[in-house]
Amino acid sequence: MGTSERRQREKENLRRAILEAARELFVDHGFDNVSMRKIAERIEYSPTTIYLHFKDKEEIFATLVEEGFTLLSERLEPFHIRVADPIERLREGAKAYFGFAREQPHFYRIMFDMKSVVMTESAWEEIRDNAHYRAGVRAFGFIVRCVHEGIAQGKIPHGDASEANILLLSHVVWSSLHGVVSLVLADRLLKMPCDLPETAARLLLDATIDNTLRGLTGK
Repeated sequence: MGTSERRQREKENLRRAILEAARELFVDHGFDNVSMRKIAERIEYSPTTIYLHFKDKEEIFATLVEEGFTLLSERLEPFHIRVADPIERLREGAKAYFGFAREQPHFYRIMFDMKSVVMTESAWEEIRDNAHYRAGVRAFGFIVRCVHEGIAQGKIPHGDASEANILLLSHVVWSSLHGVVSLVLADRLLKMPCDLPETAARLLLDATIDNTLRGLTGK
């Protein structure tokens, strides 16, 4: 390996270390309580070094959001090829969604639970042009495509095939999945006042998928 290749690899490794340290700090302490200095301390570098890779912690956060949605999309999109039926594709995609959340809880919390902290209303128009916003649209697009095909094939008998109706039903699906994932990650299901029996908790994800799809299809 030549000198330039080695330096490039070192640069990429350091960037990766910055992102991983920031991801843990954001989740453990909250976005507002993490500074560039704290990130630098976690990886034992100077803050100046961090600024060579990212202009501020908002850019680091946005990069993590983009990475998370990209990873999620990469899990979902192969089902478009593997599973022809859009309803069964939604079922398999939902299982993959749950799997991603359980395997990547830090990414999931940054993608969804912490968004409102940094994405203020005044910055919304600018955010819509950013890569991490487009990555989120790509992931949500998996549900949209399934719902669109389900309506077109007569398997989802709810309303017309207008964009507004497709988006409405897609949000219904996502809201159901996100709701149960958030409860699982927050460890709220086995504690009072919910107190869901552990045996039932293990079946909750499948039950959520079954009931959501039954609501869409009427079957």
